[in-house]
Amino acid sequence: MKKIIVIFSLGLTLFFSLNNAYAAGSGAYRLEVPDAEVLGKGSAFVAQADNPSAIYYNPAGLTQLKGKTYISIGASVVQPFSTYKDTAGKQTDRRRQIFTIPTGFVVSDFGLEKFSFGLGATSYWGLGTYWAEDSFSKYVATKSDVLTQDVMFTAAYALNDNLSVGVGLDYTKSLANKKKKLYQPGGADGDFQLKGRDNNAWGYRISTLYKLNQNHSFGVMYRSAVDLTYKGKVYLNDLNGAGLKYQGTFGGTAYETDMSTKSRLPQSILLGYCFKPSDKWRFEADMEWMDWSSVGKEQIDYPSETNAARLGVLNAGNPIQRDWRGVLSYAFGTEYKVNDSWKLRLGYFFHKTPIPQGTFDTALPDSTSNSLTLGTGYQINKNLGLDFAYAAIFYNPRKINNAVGSSSGVNINGKYSSFINVYMITMTLKL
Repeated sequence: MKKIIVIFSLGLTLFFSLNNAYAAGSGAYRLEVPDAEVLGKGSAFVAQADNPSAIYYNPAGLTQLKGKTYISIGASVVQPFSTYKDTAGKQTDRRRQIFTIPTGFVVSDFGLEKFSFGLGATSYWGLGTYWAEDSFSKYVATKSDVLTQDVMFTAAYALNDNLSVGVGLDYTKSLANKKKKLYQPGGADGDFQLKGRDNNAWGYRISTLYKLNQNHSFGVMYRSAVDLTYKGKVYLNDLNGAGLKYQGTFGGTAYETDMSTKSRLPQSILLGYCFKPSDKWRFEADMEWMDWSSVGKEQIDYPSETNAARLGVLNAGNPIQRDWRGVLSYAFGTEYKVNDSWKLRLGYFFHKTPIPQGTFDTALPDSTSNSLTLGTGYQINKNLGLDFAYAAIFYNPRKINNAVGSSSGVNINGKYSSFINVYMITMTLKL
């Protein structure tokens, strides 16, 4: 029976495709939906870290999982809604999309007394926005997808009964696909598309977990920056012979060339505290600093193109200044053990946007958010449990007044409003 459950769970995870993903309220294009138990507590977990998702939250916590092999399989569904109102009050709704993000973790001590090891796979960076091609956003962004597939290799060592340390090596594979309309003065719009990928990006994490006593524990984790270099192509289509006559500049109605662009996923420091006043209650608080100042500008290089006229068109507005800033986020959660089978959870998290008004654009209509979470856990038997969670992410309405898009004779100024539903289920099995 156990083997059937494992095979079914792995198959279910593989069934869900990571075609794209949307940032689930964790600031900019950060995703944070590795585990339903944790999400139900507002994603506060670094000082507890006692289930397989410790691979993501705090590898040092893996030393608490002893004597068996632990397998965790889950999936989250992210449902974002966004609207825009221009200064005259006209409303535009972003195209509706639903994103599914699978996760999986495996932990074992391999019979070693003080060591534990973990392997995890999920996506914790993502972006998926879609505005109509005839909307106000058409010259800035129509369809913007950034997909990452992340694998974590971790190990933990118990220095003594109270203190553990952990390390992790993170592998990231990323794909970027961005589209917008090409402004052709004097003629009809064309199409611009950028497609690139980096299949070999690496980072690391270092963490510790300290249990002062049975009531109080503390956790710390540092996660390094990850440098990505996307290589691929830029495509121009529907080039016309009117106006500036891009058709003549590029030698036809369609054109493609090699491109390269760099990006840095930010480093972060995460601190947490867990208080267990009794066997039934658990209270947790986390604080994270994320160095979004790593996103300074976005520059596209065209290594194969040498024609000055073509480069003049391709480099219009390139590089794009971002000037993002480092920010703090906070998470709070509680859990109540009803009986040996059921647990109830409640949480809250706050994230401040790192994106200043001057460089805000429609590819990522981010703002400061407040989120409420609910969750429950059901222990089917001593070796098998299910966890369920829901998060409602409320983004503060944001009024924008900047010059983004002005080079194409448009503006994106107005009021942006967003809301996200997140649903998640996780199954944990001990073998």
